[in-house]
Amino acid sequence: LQTDHLDLYQFHSISTQEDVDLILDEQNGAIQTFRWAKSVGKIKAIGFSAHSEPMAVKMIESGLVDTCMFPINFVSYHYGGVGKQVLEAAIQHGVGVIALKAGARGRLTPQTGEAVHVPLSFHHIPEWKRQEMIHYPVVTSPKYSTWYEPEDDPVELNKLVLWALNQPGVTAVLPPGTMELLDGIADMLRGKDEVPQLSEEDLVGMRRRYEEMEIVPIFHNRSVSGTKVST
Repeated sequence: LQTDHLDLYQFHSISTQEDVDLILDEQNGAIQTFRWAKSVGKIKAIGFSAHSEPMAVKMIESGLVDTCMFPINFVSYHYGGVGKQVLEAAIQHGVGVIALKAGARGRLTPQTGEAVHVPLSFHHIPEWKRQEMIHYPVVTSPKYSTWYEPEDDPVELNKLVLWALNQPGVTAVLPPGTMELLDGIADMLRGKDEVPQLSEEDLVGMRRRYEEMEIVPIFHNRSVSGTKVST
């Protein structure tokens, strides 16, 4: 990697209580190696990513992490009930939030996306993840390289990103997983010292837009499947 340290090193896709226990165990937890690496300067910050809000909150409340990468998405927050607890816990414990899926409209379905073939084995993906892909089938956008339906109206996409950036506790937003949608976001923020604000009219319009679309939030708390979208 041609570097002597990493600015941020993360646990990825924390989904269950077992994941949390394996990481945080005081004797043999993986966090102990991360803390050692941080103490000797090999990493500057310890973080994690998650789709499960209860597990994300437990990681934040441990007091052992510096950042949390979690879906902070307008539709999921307002219509899926996901995101508020993470933001509140992060503020309380001084943990920075990196917003995932900020530019998503909602969840793809077998009717609106293309099914992903799941082979009998993977070389780079653990078996539990392969099983998850079988039991909670993954579909991809037929137009973009995403696991969800992105907002591809440039004006509305910028509003989604601005909404996420303006949430208390959010320190960064990851752009959509396709270069085709990146330029407008970059132009909106380039040269700005502060994040532009959304007007009340903007917020009302966003609510109306996504209500009329009858979109299923990319993440929701209605069932266990609400946390199962591949990263």
